[in-house]
Amino acid sequence: MKSYHCRVEKVDKYIVELDETVFTEEWMEAFRQVWFPYYTLEQHAEHISYMRSVYGMRDIEGYGIPLENGELPNWADEKDVNKAINIKVISEDDNIDIDVEDW
Repeated sequence: MKSYHCRVEKVDKYIVELDETVFTEEWMEAFRQVWFPYYTLEQHAEHISYMRSVYGMRDIEGYGIPLENGELPNWADEKDVNKAINIKVISEDDNIDIDVEDW
């Protein structure tokens, strides 16, 4: 079987805004009981941006559907949107660089 070493490079940039009046320590404790052991807003922002960039998720398990650039996503029902999260899209890289070499 022929093998190839593939290096994929993609750069997405986001600003993730979290409403700290919603993302309280009590909320995080409840989140940790079900999802992931996150203790800081930074950890939540990292996870949200990762799920958006790597998997293209716009409805993120454990968080719901965030605002996009301060607005309701046009495909979502307002009742389903988590307004405590806003993802400002600075850039999403459509030009993915891939280098392939024999392995």
